[in-house]
Amino acid sequence: MKDWLIEIVKEAGLIADEYLAHGFSVKYKENGTIVTSADLHIDRFLRGRIHGRFPDDGILSEESVDNPSRTTWRRVWIVDPIDGTVAFSEKQPEFGILVAMCVDGRAVESVAHFPRMGLTLYGNVDQGAEVNGRPVSVSRSEVPQPKVAALSRAHGHLHTASGMPKNPALALFQVTTGELDACILGCGPNTGEHDYAWASCAVAAAGGRLTDATGKDLRYNKVVRTMPSLIVGSNGLVHDQVLQRLGGT
Repeated sequence: MKDWLIEIVKEAGLIADEYLAHGFSVKYKENGTIVTSADLHIDRFLRGRIHGRFPDDGILSEESVDNPSRTTWRRVWIVDPIDGTVAFSEKQPEFGILVAMCVDGRAVESVAHFPRMGLTLYGNVDQGAEVNGRPVSVSRSEVPQPKVAALSRAHGHLHTASGMPKNPALALFQVTTGELDACILGCGPNTGEHDYAWASCAVAAAGGRLTDATGKDLRYNKVVRTMPSLIVGSNGLVHDQVLQRLGGT
């Protein structure tokens, strides 16, 4: 399934490229966030391809009406047609297409494709992680001052990395590849499972951890699809250290 999954996400990236080249419409959703015609097209495309191959699986997408019966299915695909829609609408490169396959609430296989950055991250919790076909892994650092990106306004004092990723997806990408030892991510009311299911798989596949601020593993395909207010991703070796620092703030 690996090649098929990478293929359909890259095809979705080509759809995004077409909209960037020829134009797209923008409107506001009820929660105040924006959605473009490209988001909706990619949503239809991915749902069609997934259901075409796995008609008995459930799908949870940011841009589709939720089907409550999904919680009764063991296997559910969680999709973010365009993560970083604001960046996309401004024709900035920091947007991605995120797809994860979850079994019994656990993300086990995923792809995060950033078409304008030329990056495709594939993860399988049993087979490892790779970027553009090259195996990657988290850092092995255990130093007292790990490289931490804090994308939470309340925890900016814990930021020790030399730079700041432009969004949570890129911070998690850098944890997966070992560029960061850890990241602290704040989640707002509009943050959903579609934002992080892929990362739970990718970070674990690369040898790291992704949890809430208490150290609890993240679960998916929940009745309420929101996320904890804080999420920590790390190489695993410094995870407890970061959680302790969060507890002291």
